[in-house]
Amino acid sequence: MFELHQLRCFVAVASELNFHRAAERLNMTQPPVSRQVQVLERQLGVQLFDRSRRTIRLTAAGERFYFEARDLLRRAEDAKVIARSVASGHLGNVSLAFIPIAAVPIVPVIATKLAKELPEIRIVLNEMMTGEQVERLRTGRIDIGILRRPDSNVPIEQKLLLREPYRLAVHCDHPFATREDITIQDLDDQDLLMYSPGHGWYGYELLNPMFAANGVRPNIIQHLGQAISMLTLVNAGHGMALVPEGLGLLRLENVVMRPIVLPPEATADYHIVMSDERRDDPAVRQVFEKICAAFGAQTPK
Repeated sequence: MFELHQLRCFVAVASELNFHRAAERLNMTQPPVSRQVQVLERQLGVQLFDRSRRTIRLTAAGERFYFEARDLLRRAEDAKVIARSVASGHLGNVSLAFIPIAAVPIVPVIATKLAKELPEIRIVLNEMMTGEQVERLRTGRIDIGILRRPDSNVPIEQKLLLREPYRLAVHCDHPFATREDITIQDLDDQDLLMYSPGHGWYGYELLNPMFAANGVRPNIIQHLGQAISMLTLVNAGHGMALVPEGLGLLRLENVVMRPIVLPPEATADYHIVMSDERRDDPAVRQVFEKICAAFGAQTPK
């Protein structure tokens, strides 16, 4: 089978129709160029040049092969560039999963940053709850996840991406909409939308013990899995809700986000994790590091 350097010699001679000029173009002497072309002709079993006259010219087979050889050389050069881009982490596909609530404060920032700084990497976004993400990260079926508190026993690299305080979302006509210095005690006997123990486990496990420790008993009117669903009900005048601060970016018409004094542990934490199966992929590593840099992510203590 012929080699790339033989193709380069042939293309140079075919372009110049002169062995001496072809050799100069390749920074070689003429004899090695002639030998490479002859070896190529023997390997192909065809004559590429008509040498019967003082000047050489391509045979019919040579003209066709000239077209194919240039294409092969171009594709070989493209393959080299692609291989180097993949190895450097600037080309590839990366699957990124995120919990639905991260779609508001985090995902738009990520999408904008990666499109600008890593345009050749294709990011495949997937909405996914924390439990499913952990399982898929464990087996390498997704590369990176943005989720709530991950299982420390799972072999994944993780960092705290974002920590948000909770805000009290109230309807604009509610007395709390203009009230200052709201505390957790003010929620006693108030109509409140609460997180469910299933899909809303993070808020449920965080807020329920906090209410109990402070002797607060809100009037729970609904249990819901997603804070965004709570906001739509608050917008329609049904109760109030404790939601992460970033959801204020939604700017629902009738919802006012009020500061509330809560215990310091009452924060909404988003972690970024990388599959141990995929951490050696340069593109995955590049994306992980770019996202961490965008939010100043820290290794959780």
